[in-house]
Amino acid sequence: MFPAPSHVLRQREGTLSELPLPLLLHALDVEERTCTLELRVRQREKRITFEDGAPVACVSNLLHETLGKFLVEKGRLSEVDYQKALSESIQTGQDMGALLVQKGLISPFDLYKQLQANLGMSLLDCFRWTEAKYKLIADVEQPATSVRTNTAQLILTGVANMMPFDAVATHFTFTDDRRFAQVPGVDGPKLSAKDARLFQALKARPTFAELLQQTSYDTETALRRLYALCIVGVVDFADSVDERVASAPPPAAPVVVEPEPVKAAVPSGTPFSDEDEAARNALMSAFMSHRSQDPFGLLGVPEDVQPLALRKAFLSMADKFNPLRFNTPDLKEKAEVLLAAYGRAFGVLSEPDLAALWRKRRAAAREKERGATGRPSTAEQFRIKTELLDGRTQFEQGKQRLEARNFSGAFEYFEYACDIEPRPLHLSYRAWARYLMKPEVHGKLVVQELTDVLRQEPGLEEGWFFLGEVSRGEGQWAQAEDAYRKAFKLNPKNRRYVDLIQETIKNAAKR
Repeated sequence: MFPAPSHVLRQREGTLSELPLPLLLHALDVEERTCTLELRVRQREKRITFEDGAPVACVSNLLHETLGKFLVEKGRLSEVDYQKALSESIQTGQDMGALLVQKGLISPFDLYKQLQANLGMSLLDCFRWTEAKYKLIADVEQPATSVRTNTAQLILTGVANMMPFDAVATHFTFTDDRRFAQVPGVDGPKLSAKDARLFQALKARPTFAELLQQTSYDTETALRRLYALCIVGVVDFADSVDERVASAPPPAAPVVVEPEPVKAAVPSGTPFSDEDEAARNALMSAFMSHRSQDPFGLLGVPEDVQPLALRKAFLSMADKFNPLRFNTPDLKEKAEVLLAAYGRAFGVLSEPDLAALWRKRRAAAREKERGATGRPSTAEQFRIKTELLDGRTQFEQGKQRLEARNFSGAFEYFEYACDIEPRPLHLSYRAWARYLMKPEVHGKLVVQELTDVLRQEPGLEEGWFFLGEVSRGEGQWAQAEDAYRKAFKLNPKNRRYVDLIQETIKNAAKR
């Protein structure tokens, strides 16, 4: 159905209009690539870091995707505290997240959750970038934080909710008689209720028309989910599934080995409780920072540490975050990652040659901090140089031009705002400016645009007002009256809506 992952990755750069993002993400996941994916479209840029095929970091030139602005948008940080922390972060060079934790503005546990959410939002936004140019960069710099995204879940959510339907329909074509089936023996991602319902219907190997009948989904909903399930490899054409099964070797008989009973080691001291906020925060703080630390920093030992002191430091750290102290899978997994990191650090510093190498690296870093010149880091070579783009600033510029009746200039700035941050408010103003440029040409298109926006955000007063104005211009009196009434319901203090409703009723009666 789709090209093999190894074939997809042969080309190091191209456009997402030719190679859709879901297919590229799946190929990187299957091939377990560690690299950077650079995306560029018009003035927007993003760089996504992958480790073993999974997205672990995303840097963009969009202001609302920075951690501080994201926390403000989510109501987790005030604008005043954000501005103070931003100023201090710029002056000291300290990481924003670490600074917020240090000031007590957010706990390490909550910070990790917000970092996950911010990464997910930034990645999902890429599914809109169907015209972007992409480039795969082999040389990557390890991100400072330890956040990871499940690629299959990302593809399912991105295709179902973010990717333009025109792009889905363009890249996912088949004849009416083709039948679809589940692919046996493939571990798929967790499915939402809608995805699971469609997936179960595939047991009957239906055509697409039959699938619509069985699920009662509309064409767009079914096609989006079917495309995503095919991309992640749990669904395929029925004949392709049969060929795969026929050519597969018979499964080997399982070898059963009786395991010897193992007595689990219990950590010393009082075990941490998963409900203990201090324990959770200590674990999460150590987990988020461990990637940015060298072996000396991880174990908290000096560069001239002696073997006995090194061993004591390792045992202390291993005991502090012993996985046996935690019950929930998420916390236990993070404790296991830390334990492995401490073990690697202990192994490195136990070898004289490796310990000497890390001392040299530390000395080189200190020289660089003192201003010594040298080869720029990967981050410096590939950093995004464009100034941060703020959708709200572009939006305010558009409103100023709209008030000055510069409709084409307003449309241009609203277009920028929608590119950066496609909020319903931005989309509604863009549609209104489009209409004002050429009412006789864009009327029907703008009605559809506003209808789509209001379906997404029915509480948008400006959208209903614009729809009323455009509908009246198109002679759709009943639709105009309904739109004005909904705008009035949202803002009863604006008596202008009453006048518009009465005027629309009179005009409709004259017709």
